[in-house]
Amino acid sequence: MFTLRQKIFIISGIVVAVLLIIVLSLIYIKPKTNNNNTTENTTTTIDQNVIDTNNPNVIFNSNNNQTITKPDGTPEELFVKQMARIFVERFFTYSNQNNNVNIEELKNSVTASMLVWMHSQAPEASVDYSGVTTHVISASLDDFSKDIGTAKVMIGAEQLISKDINGNTQQTKEQKKLEVDFELVGSDWKVSGVWDRTLAS
Repeated sequence: MFTLRQKIFIISGIVVAVLLIIVLSLIYIKPKTNNNNTTENTTTTIDQNVIDTNNPNVIFNSNNNQTITKPDGTPEELFVKQMARIFVERFFTYSNQNNNVNIEELKNSVTASMLVWMHSQAPEASVDYSGVTTHVISASLDDFSKDIGTAKVMIGAEQLISKDINGNTQQTKEQKKLEVDFELVGSDWKVSGVWDRTLAS
């Protein structure tokens, strides 16, 4: 006869086999729905985003009722605009205690004359803290000519200026309008100038 261990093994094997048969039969016997309904529609849904087939640059996100438009311009124009945003946020975010890391981070993305100017603008180190944090709010490409090798981007930014006065940190906010000029050096776009246009607007 069978030992108790063998009986338990046989019974549990039969129970598992029966459960497996039931599950598989439910999967294959379940009626399949056929979604071959074709209607003429001007929208296509992808992950709950609706794309207007008449204008593929416009996407509507139904989760938050937000209309998203793809940016205008060639990839190179978009690159220059993004470089201007990065340059402004990094160069104009600094303190008198960061050893001019902001300039070192940007040295490969600027012309030689611009790098000299940037070093001349570096704050002197001090025991009393002062610093600026800059966030870009808007960016627009004002001029782009690959033939001439120049580009100009206008940046709207907000700066948080912090100063340590007698152990207390005082903060003020300022809005800035900046012009970032680019020069095509070989095949690379490099920042060749930055101008404060706040008073001009």
